[in-house]
Amino acid sequence: MGKLIAKTAAATLAFILAALLLFLGVCSLCFPSVMVGLTNGLGLERACAAYTVNLYEQTGEISDLADAVERCYYSEKYDKAVRYGEELLATDGFEAFCAERDAETAGNEDISSGYREYITALIDSARALAAEAAA
Repeated sequence: MGKLIAKTAAATLAFILAALLLFLGVCSLCFPSVMVGLTNGLGLERACAAYTVNLYEQTGEISDLADAVERCYYSEKYDKAVRYGEELLATDGFEAFCAERDAETAGNEDISSGYREYITALIDSARALAAEAAA
């Protein structure tokens, strides 16, 4: 009788874990914004950066691109920060986006000189750190 209970408990646990993994897989592929929120809430910076990149690739929004650059930089994925940062700087609506971010971040000590200067300095720093890591 004890073996039957143990086998049933093990099968139930295996089913629950498989369902959880399937749920996370579906969310990763179809709903990267959910995974960004989840990994950010859990403090998983590198995973959050990866999901932010996936979110940008899915939406194509400039705000998602800017978030991807910042998250990649702060999670020490400097090569990706440079790649997406250069894409951000070359985006058509970059100047308008900078003006919008300046209005949103007014009073933020980290972005006192304006968002354009902040993100450009961040990308330059990522470029230097990526070169240093490659050497």
